[in-house]
Amino acid sequence: MKLFKLTLVALALLSFVAACNSGTETNQTANTNAARPATNTAAAPSPAATPDELADARATFKNTCARCHKEDGTGGPVKLEDGTALKVPNLHDAHAVKRTDEQLTAKIQNGGDGMPRFKDRLDQQKINALVRLIRHDFQGQTASGGGASPSPSH
Repeated sequence: MKLFKLTLVALALLSFVAACNSGTETNQTANTNAARPATNTAAAPSPAATPDELADARATFKNTCARCHKEDGTGGPVKLEDGTALKVPNLHDAHAVKRTDEQLTAKIQNGGDGMPRFKDRLDQQKINALVRLIRHDFQGQTASGGGASPSPSH
């Protein structure tokens, strides 16, 4: 049953990404009767890159983190292959939300409290993307790009 659900979610995500990509091209050609100036086509990276980045991060999370943290980020009791029992933190709870992006990054890199370190298995870009995924999907907020979470200046 889980495999069926995962397949459906993966297909829905791929359909969404494909629809976003093809819809943009269709709209550009359908809305132009004349050639556009070159300045409009050479834009800076747009937010459209974010879904692809999160899709990659979701795949990394599924393959690397979901065994312990579950696909929905709720964590809970996990028994390791060596018989060790762990209580894996819920990525939705207040303790996880209070951590800065730097703290989450360090935890992923260095592990601790039963969590293995991933700095030898994941590059910095993937770790930063995981932090953004945790903030977006599990905590309903945005990350500041892998650095410290924004704090009030006044």
